[in-house]
Amino acid sequence: MSTLPTHTEVSDRFALIAQEFCSAVESAPNLGKVQMLNRVYRILPRLIGEATSLPDVELNGDENPSNDNERQARRSHEEWQQLYNYLKQKLGDLNLYWQVFDPTKDNEAILGSLADDIADIYFDLKEGFGLRQKHQTLPEKSIWCWRFGFYSHWGKHAMDALRTIHSILEDANLGTE
Repeated sequence: MSTLPTHTEVSDRFALIAQEFCSAVESAPNLGKVQMLNRVYRILPRLIGEATSLPDVELNGDENPSNDNERQARRSHEEWQQLYNYLKQKLGDLNLYWQVFDPTKDNEAILGSLADDIADIYFDLKEGFGLRQKHQTLPEKSIWCWRFGFYSHWGKHAMDALRTIHSILEDANLGTE
């Protein structure tokens, strides 16, 4: 009979994959745009899979990271804008794509941005790392942050990016681009 992993083990396992994603983004200056997208593409399915495995942890009202001053670890708009602008420039004509915002409710296509997707995922993951550093003995806070962020924000960006990068790489590998 196997035992369930502890919150520390769950947090550590997710952190490894989240760090791999962040490292791929941070290595972008050393890679071509298709190489960078390939690295992100290989990591996204594992990141999504681990996020869906994060347990729904309970926090006391005063421990809830969204309700207190712990958002100091949250990205500054200037840092996000800098990464977004860099990625937008790097991706060039591969940045924008068409999507339906909510396929269960909408039927009109809107423009999406891989630079926005990647920057949002990156900074939401970094927020969880900030909580890990601040509360090394409370892995529940980073688990809560990553899980909440996945279902409320970065999960949709991850799915949109995965689908779009797949199409880009499909064209590149079939020689149609």
